[in-house]
Amino acid sequence: MGKVLVEKLLWSCSDIKNIYLLMRPKRGHDVNARLVELLNAPLFERLRRERPNQLNKIVPIHGDITEPELGISVSDQQVLANNVSVVFHSAATVKFDEALKLSVTINMLGTKRLLHLCHTMTNLEVCTSLCRPFLNILYVISLYFL
Repeated sequence: MGKVLVEKLLWSCSDIKNIYLLMRPKRGHDVNARLVELLNAPLFERLRRERPNQLNKIVPIHGDITEPELGISVSDQQVLANNVSVVFHSAATVKFDEALKLSVTINMLGTKRLLHLCHTMTNLEVCTSLCRPFLNILYVISLYFL
């Protein structure tokens, strides 16, 4: 879901100065290598072809939602505190068989840590969390408009 949001923001909001992406190293790839891999995905083909300069607005931030302070360096925390005005939180685990401790760390503590960081952002206007469609629906409510 996060990749689609990034593409849509870059395509639709040309006045965005930067998009800071919290990324963690994975499978032996550092965040810069992972960013290159992300931008080579078919999803970004239209931007690569028609507005390649928009892709330069993505700034990878080395971090990890499971770590204290989100694993973000003090200098990167300061950059975020001074420059971010909108936060989209989409980091979560949606594995139904995930260990409970890890699920709580990612989904609850990660959100708490992010909100703590948001409180330092001097230009923050919006902080929103992208929810996954995995809900336990007990009732179906139908609305009819006459």
